[in-house]
Amino acid sequence: MNLKYLFKTGILMLSMGLIVSCSDDDDDLGPGDPDAQTYETQVYLTDSPVDNAEVQGVFVTVASVMINGQAVEGFEKTTIEVSSLHSGQTELLGSLDLESGTTSNITLVLDNETDASGEAPGNYVLTTSGEKSALVSGSNELSLSDNVEIHESNDNEVVLDFDLRKAVVTDESGEYSLASDSRLTNSIRAVNSIETGAITGNVSDFGSASADAYVVYAYEAGTYGESETSADDEGLRFANAVNSTVVAEANGDFELHFIEEGDYELHFASYEDTDADGQLEFKGELEAVTAADVDTDLLDLSVDANTELSLEVVIIGLLNL
Repeated sequence: MNLKYLFKTGILMLSMGLIVSCSDDDDDLGPGDPDAQTYETQVYLTDSPVDNAEVQGVFVTVASVMINGQAVEGFEKTTIEVSSLHSGQTELLGSLDLESGTTSNITLVLDNETDASGEAPGNYVLTTSGEKSALVSGSNELSLSDNVEIHESNDNEVVLDFDLRKAVVTDESGEYSLASDSRLTNSIRAVNSIETGAITGNVSDFGSASADAYVVYAYEAGTYGESETSADDEGLRFANAVNSTVVAEANGDFELHFIEEGDYELHFASYEDTDADGQLEFKGELEAVTAADVDTDLLDLSVDANTELSLEVVIIGLLNL
């Protein structure tokens, strides 16, 4: 047989094999493939409240929101009073179509210069005296550290939870500013609401632990240590709490929303304006238990998706006196 013929035939078969292989690879739709199945996903903003009595509101101007490099549809630059979006309240930013799987990146772009009306500043604290204090971030483009699982469903809701207690810092002179870029990025949680539950409760008895304000902090089980009560280099206590809220002064109620399914522990602290400057100072961690007729350990709580864990809490007194 002609060796030259065999060589040409071999090359032809190899080429056909490569073409078939490439065709098979094309059928395996990867991220960003225009033919891949996508699911409508809504994007919301919410807030864990700031624990400062002098703060009337915190306003943030969002210029753009992107997930996997794709901008939220129909979104226009908007200024949001994020401090009003607590206790499960949210503001819809828009929607976009995403493939199922874990998001690769979520980016929030802030406008430091002007708000949605074109007035300066773009981000600011409004104090109870009516003054605006500008909040400026080192970088206006925040790449969030959380990745969110998108399910094969049109019920996906990506919730961006601003933890203002971590995001807004105050120096010794009382001036407000946004936290460092790394802290600011980590102060915004991104979750899919269909994977979250809520912890709600009521403090029925504060005992002798009188204070101007009480705050409850939620930690992933096993992540809390005594050092959490000490201020870090930016003056923040309870820095590793995944969520927190103020206990309502009027009725003792509290609500922690968009808690991802898992095991948690709750810690309570009291605050007091000891020098009458309008700002609350940390008084101490509180010893708290559930009501006598309820056998629930506040340091061993399980949260399931789409459920609400309700607690009755009694404050015994201050710890570490």
